[in-house]
Amino acid sequence: MATISRFNGLNNVSDPLRLGVKWLVQADNVNVTNTGALTKREGYVVAKLGEFTSAFNTFDFQHVYTAKGGKVCDFDGVEIYDLTSTDPLYWSETNNQVFFNNGVDSGIILPDNTVIPWRWVLPNRPTLRAFTGDLPTGVYQVCCTSVLSDGRETGATEAVSIVLQEDQALQIDDLTPGCNVYVTPANSEVFQLRGMATGVATTFNASPDTLGRDLLNPFLDPLPFGADVIQFWKGRLYAAQPMPAEDQTAIWFSEPLGFHLFNLNSNFILVPGRVFMLAAVDTSLIIGTDARIYAYDGQKLDMLAEYGVVPGQHASRDGETVYFWTTRGVCSALPFTNLTEKSVSVAPGVRAGGCVVRSGGQKRYLSVIQQGGSAFNPYP
Repeated sequence: MATISRFNGLNNVSDPLRLGVKWLVQADNVNVTNTGALTKREGYVVAKLGEFTSAFNTFDFQHVYTAKGGKVCDFDGVEIYDLTSTDPLYWSETNNQVFFNNGVDSGIILPDNTVIPWRWVLPNRPTLRAFTGDLPTGVYQVCCTSVLSDGRETGATEAVSIVLQEDQALQIDDLTPGCNVYVTPANSEVFQLRGMATGVATTFNASPDTLGRDLLNPFLDPLPFGADVIQFWKGRLYAAQPMPAEDQTAIWFSEPLGFHLFNLNSNFILVPGRVFMLAAVDTSLIIGTDARIYAYDGQKLDMLAEYGVVPGQHASRDGETVYFWTTRGVCSALPFTNLTEKSVSVAPGVRAGGCVVRSGGQKRYLSVIQQGGSAFNPYP
């Protein structure tokens, strides 16, 4: 009788009659340990009931957030944000802040479960007219920004301009109360802070020396509607916006450490296909589409695999490696490796969630799949 000192694991891509007794052709409700032993998998109990569309836990495992019934809730079921769309949320975390987004709804959850805006709206574009005063003659320009509840400043409205003659000053109308008003001195291109509007109108009839700091966020944009998958990498936030008509995706990236500010004129990369996953390692942003997997190093896009990933939030980083679920099983990067294709082929599902789980002294990547699709290469 053969003695089995360790099991190799599951194999359903080879002829079972030629595999040998160390391989399993079926492995239901068992774990294969790092020493090759077979153990019965742990049981489970229901933690929460409901029609959840997505969930996320923080890096320190102190907070869990879910989307359920049109609400973002904490683990205790306390509702903290109202959603307007039923599309699944994507999540990402930095600096103890959790960002969520589904292309329509977005927000930032602070450690005390307060939700602050991520996407913002520009204030009114002002109108200008002259009145009697003593400003130097020349061209004056004005633009406005909003100040969010936590002190972040938005991008600026499109500038408006006026030519003042002798004995004239600047009247600024149609303001949004509470916005910051920026003015350029005569014939200057530098916007300087006039002050915060306390009403719908203000004036400027003073020395340029009375103006404050320069405009920091000239003509930047909010998170675009329609962008859904998000990820932090190298001090910026990346958001993927599908363009089905062109069969490609625009991946926008924010200003450095200004995660609410995007330059839609220049800060983007275009990727063929529909992006379903963004995952970060130190050297690259791993991009999974419906048909390919890429690595972006900040300069160029390199293809890693000629197959794609399954929709869902299944990328999970462990140290310098990220694990994720593809249409051909579990992969890791970088370097890119398909960890299962030599021995396991299963239907990839139509949506998946995944994470690295540590339990009982073992470390595993666990993937939960919504059934569907076809296995790539099973036996026979």
